[in-house]
Amino acid sequence: MLTLVRFAVAILLAAWLPAPATTPTAISLNVCDVLTGLTTDVWQGLGVTPGADDQWDNDANWSLGVAPLRLSNPYVCIPAGGLPVIRAGQDAQLVALDVAPTGVLQVDEGGKLYLYGGDSAPSTIRGQVEVDGGALAGPAQVEVSGELLLRTLGPSSEATVTTRECAYFRGPYPPGEQACVPGIPILGATGRIVVDDEGIVDVSGGEVNLGDQFQLLVHGLLRIHDGGFMAADHGTRLELLPHLGLTAGAGTLRFEDDGSYLEGKNDFGIAPLGTVVNQGQIIKSGGTGTSLVTGTYSQPAPGAVTVNSGNVLLPSGSPTPATVSAGAGYGSGRCLVPRQPGCQPQTFDLDQQNVDFQVPDTDTSGASVLVQELTTASSPDDIGLPVEAHATGLSTTAADPAILSLRYDERLLGGRGWTSVNVFRRATGTTTYVKLQACLANGHPPTGQEACVDRRGLPGSSRNVFDAEGPGNGPDVLMVIRTVKTSRWVAR
Repeated sequence: MLTLVRFAVAILLAAWLPAPATTPTAISLNVCDVLTGLTTDVWQGLGVTPGADDQWDNDANWSLGVAPLRLSNPYVCIPAGGLPVIRAGQDAQLVALDVAPTGVLQVDEGGKLYLYGGDSAPSTIRGQVEVDGGALAGPAQVEVSGELLLRTLGPSSEATVTTRECAYFRGPYPPGEQACVPGIPILGATGRIVVDDEGIVDVSGGEVNLGDQFQLLVHGLLRIHDGGFMAADHGTRLELLPHLGLTAGAGTLRFEDDGSYLEGKNDFGIAPLGTVVNQGQIIKSGGTGTSLVTGTYSQPAPGAVTVNSGNVLLPSGSPTPATVSAGAGYGSGRCLVPRQPGCQPQTFDLDQQNVDFQVPDTDTSGASVLVQELTTASSPDDIGLPVEAHATGLSTTAADPAILSLRYDERLLGGRGWTSVNVFRRATGTTTYVKLQACLANGHPPTGQEACVDRRGLPGSSRNVFDAEGPGNGPDVLMVIRTVKTSRWVAR
């Protein structure tokens, strides 16, 4: 079995790397680790040797005088300053890869980087790997303390992270890769990326695929921005985890605009959605729209959610409150059409109700908001299930209340529209659900009431919602409640 020995190969490289005339021949470089049992092939091309090119398959660019594609068990080192490129049609199949600080490996559209060393020969990214419409694949463990950039260039040029190439691409495939059989999950090892405390996985440009039971374990940052979103196949796993080192902090999923973490493919017989474990934090820092997190979601301590802008929707809410800023919202929901950019939450056969809670614009201190769909009906007359939507530290007035939106699928309604649906509230400390009255023309609750149903016929009022989803031609219903207090709610 291969074992990892943690020491630099600076002395070995001193004889290979050319030195400027003003420096000694032996240059002290902290570059790549040594894997015992493997011979390191060190990049000597662009960025290392003056006048060299960036061609991956050029033998002259490598310390062994042989490009990795002509080696049987290649272990590649990209030293500081190295700038190689894997181009379209090239499939770089490596036991392991080590990218030193300031080294940059670029994988172009149509190029593939396949790592198969497993746990005994982990790959390391301390510099940068840029996957620009290409693929990172293989059953390896990849440790990221630098940056992994996943950039989609267009609908046919999606950046992809997958255990097996056959899950997304036509052959030929790497030797030894398990065949992709529809309806059959992987039987062996799966790929895994471990993002260290200072590491970054950066998603941008459109749909980026996380596929084929791949695991993404984040102690650092998963950044989604500039139109990027992730489509996570059934069987994948995202974990946001506390820092490994001595510094305080945790793994973070950060939405910098209206990107999302959405449902991907289900080609290999795995019925449940991908797993999302938030033991770190989910933050929406920008964008005025909605960011969705889709998956089998859990939030063990000290997991947290912060919404500074727009809305964040989780699969069914969370029993742990989120920190929600003025004018922002938090709730539950799921996309009807998986992998659709800018997907808006809908109700359909797999998710027949959802909820959204909006903090007033004037509540400059924000609030701690708890939103979750409950599991037990309050009455045989209930439409769907009751919802807990509760906030502490909330500042509201009749003129600027919190807005609670409850959406129900036509399957739950029996042909009813919004005019025949009533909403009931169970106030904190009580056991009885009380029917809400309609809001006044100015949107205020009637005298003596703390909440009301908005039936004013305005664009933001309660209404029927028609969508392209079946089973018939009946509408879904959106009930809008304006409230200065929070608690439990149910439609009947």
